[in-house]
Amino acid sequence: MKKSIIWFLPYVVLLGQSTDATMTIYKNGLALINQPVSWIIDNQSNKIEYEIIPEGIKKSTPYLNLSNGKVFNQKLNYNIFSENTLFKNSLGSSVTITTIDDEDQFGTLISISPEGYTLQTRRDVVYIKKPHVKQVALRKIIDNPRTRPVLQWNIISETNNPSGNLVYMTNGFEWNAVYRMEILGDGSATLIPEAYISNYSSITFDNLKIKLVEGALGNNQTNLIRSNRRLSSVSRDSEMDTQIGKESPLGDYSIYNYPKRFSFGSNEHVSVRLYESRKINYSKIYVFENVERRQKEEPLEIEFQVQNTMENNLNIPLPQGRIALYEYSDSALEFTGEDNIKQTPKGEVLTIRAGRSFDVIGKRKVVNFDRQRKSEEASIEVLINNTKDEKISIRLEEKILGDWVIKDASHNYIKKDATTIHFPLSISKGKKALVTYTYRKEWN
Repeated sequence: MKKSIIWFLPYVVLLGQSTDATMTIYKNGLALINQPVSWIIDNQSNKIEYEIIPEGIKKSTPYLNLSNGKVFNQKLNYNIFSENTLFKNSLGSSVTITTIDDEDQFGTLISISPEGYTLQTRRDVVYIKKPHVKQVALRKIIDNPRTRPVLQWNIISETNNPSGNLVYMTNGFEWNAVYRMEILGDGSATLIPEAYISNYSSITFDNLKIKLVEGALGNNQTNLIRSNRRLSSVSRDSEMDTQIGKESPLGDYSIYNYPKRFSFGSNEHVSVRLYESRKINYSKIYVFENVERRQKEEPLEIEFQVQNTMENNLNIPLPQGRIALYEYSDSALEFTGEDNIKQTPKGEVLTIRAGRSFDVIGKRKVVNFDRQRKSEEASIEVLINNTKDEKISIRLEEKILGDWVIKDASHNYIKKDATTIHFPLSISKGKKALVTYTYRKEWN
């Protein structure tokens, strides 16, 4: 008797290709696809189908609008072939497992786990760990294995060439803002805002139009496709790199519209400009943050502040994302830090924390502490040493909980809120600053 055997080789995905679609990508890992579709059918047929859809499609969202016909009903066939389903349905079937030592084990598959396979042979129950398995063969044939979902419709059409638009939501796509800030010195810089767009689906989109939406939509669903992809990511420089989005309001959000169409392959990533690069001004301050009786010695954090205003050549919505800082050394651009930034509306301040300074050190100690039954008093001493060859600005930030008052402060301070005071300082090159104060807390 002839045996039909399926051999399990490394996982391969057969890629589909969409043409002429428009894709709107959101920050929650979802995308809205608007796909032109058409079919050629005979005069007696009333069934059509479309299978170039991502495996992450949201099952309740597909909608077909025919321009020359009517849809009676729609079905989404999600019976996708998978190894897990195959083995689950094959429990009790005959199987041959070849080990890495080229030994064959033949028997009945009675159990499968993430760690291995259990077979009932004629004499024994055999457990084989997966790292020891070279190949697995099952005595069956898979008829027309489906590697992605398919949409099917019953329709009535006025022509044998029905056409229209298919709209659906899907996981598998994401975008993030990526900024480069090139520090030019004297408080000026070049800001380059970009969007980094990823296709984690099994579909290639040809002649694709992209739109990007910035904002926290109500659906916080995460990208379910990314962690399951087995193809390696391929970054590429695309023809879309120089495109600049046209930003406009979308209700409570912002949308970036890119007119030029391009090809977007499965598991590819492309970069586009959110805005043209801009010359801006920034301020830099060194920050030393402390809490009550904590004693420490450490380099100060470097903080850049950028005013998102018309006067600073900005006044634009700045999406949440990642910013990288670069500075020139001997005419070469060098990386000097990065940070995550929050959404920054027009008129607000963009704050960037990027590393710690090698040349600015802060040392804090509690020189006296007295705690009574209904009160507490601590005397603090902070020394900041500027060994840089330039004058710098410092923000000494002290957090104190409870009901407190400040006594005997050596420098003027600003009460930021109920738990924080700031000492704004300016220290000349090669100089030190010593700040002392006492805080007192009382309670009933």
